[in-house]
Amino acid sequence: MNETAAAAEQRGQALLELGRGREAEEQFRIALAATPGDPDLLTRLAQALLEQDRYQEAHDASRAAVSAAPEHMIAFSVLSASLAGLERLPEAREAVRRALALAPHFAGLHVQEARVLLAQDLSDEALASVARARALDPEDADGAAVQALALYETQRFGEADAAVQEALRLDPQNVAAHRIQGLLALRRGGGAPAVEAHRTALRLSPTDSGAREGLAVSLKSRNPIYGLLLRYSMWLQAQPKALRIGMVVLPVILTRLLRPFDDQPWATALIVVVLAYVVLSWSLEPLMNTVLLLSNDRHVLGRPERLATYAFLGFAGTAVVVLVVGLAGNIPLFLTLALGLGLWTMSIGSAHTVQAGRVKVLTIGAGVAALLAVVAFAGTLAGLDGLGIAVMTVLLGGVAALWFTAFA
Repeated sequence: MNETAAAAEQRGQALLELGRGREAEEQFRIALAATPGDPDLLTRLAQALLEQDRYQEAHDASRAAVSAAPEHMIAFSVLSASLAGLERLPEAREAVRRALALAPHFAGLHVQEARVLLAQDLSDEALASVARARALDPEDADGAAVQALALYETQRFGEADAAVQEALRLDPQNVAAHRIQGLLALRRGGGAPAVEAHRTALRLSPTDSGAREGLAVSLKSRNPIYGLLLRYSMWLQAQPKALRIGMVVLPVILTRLLRPFDDQPWATALIVVVLAYVVLSWSLEPLMNTVLLLSNDRHVLGRPERLATYAFLGFAGTAVVVLVVGLAGNIPLFLTLALGLGLWTMSIGSAHTVQAGRVKVLTIGAGVAALLAVVAFAGTLAGLDGLGIAVMTVLLGGVAALWFTAFA
């Protein structure tokens, strides 16, 4: 390696330690031009690419490093991190285990394995892995933070809180510990403690998406109704799948069971409460996102949340207009159309909670419903007949969209 390449390698390492991944990448590429295929440089390049969330390129570089040096422990660790970023979790687990076979007494690798196991929802195995890490290095704050997360995932909240405090004692600027502290505060109702913890995490790591999302939820939790529904939602998520599904269909069952008694005041009141709960549980999230968009904290909402909120407002405004015109003009068809648009309003407002691969289905459905609603509205005002099918399609599509969103 010539002097220019050696100097570039040193500069790249210094930049990497400062978290300046793009600049570090440039320096490592300069050094690699002089010594292509060097496994150490390829590993450092992969680390710089990981800093920029360029997981595929990091995977390619670390794979090349492993091929050049099959016993390069750090290269296997970086390869595992890149595979985890690509959500290829079984392969990520295998790569970190290859690294552990080379360095079984390196605590950081056990912590990395625990993170991969947590991503696979294997919380008990993650706890065992992080326990090995803590036995090897009790003073490692990252190990304590990951242990806290594993305890949180296994519903051992008291122990999780103790592990968080230990992590913060070891490193008051540990981002993961502050985020988990915020999660624990959200379970207790959110509010100021949750906001403070997530603000601290975001200040320490401005690009941390988990801290940003946590801060958004924490800010919304200051609303007491939202906080109450949040605690209920977190409780429900911890229950068996059968119970979660049962709670989703419970309002439908209750309204059907109460229908024979709809002439009784108590039954009417209970039906109103059930319907109000359903509407509120679907609408409060996008409504609170709207409040955040109008505040100084609008930056905490990511692009999916913003798009879902804009769509929610568009459908809600359209439903109100259709309802007003229907009531003013005594057009029953418009009342049905307004109901269908209202269902789509609640569904599309929660689009950001749908699994990434299924959002497109919901978006296409919403576009078709909007087009049919425009045709039905304009056509009815123009005196055209036969538009009931379009209206019923919007209504039934809205019902289907709610169920799709609930389970997707």
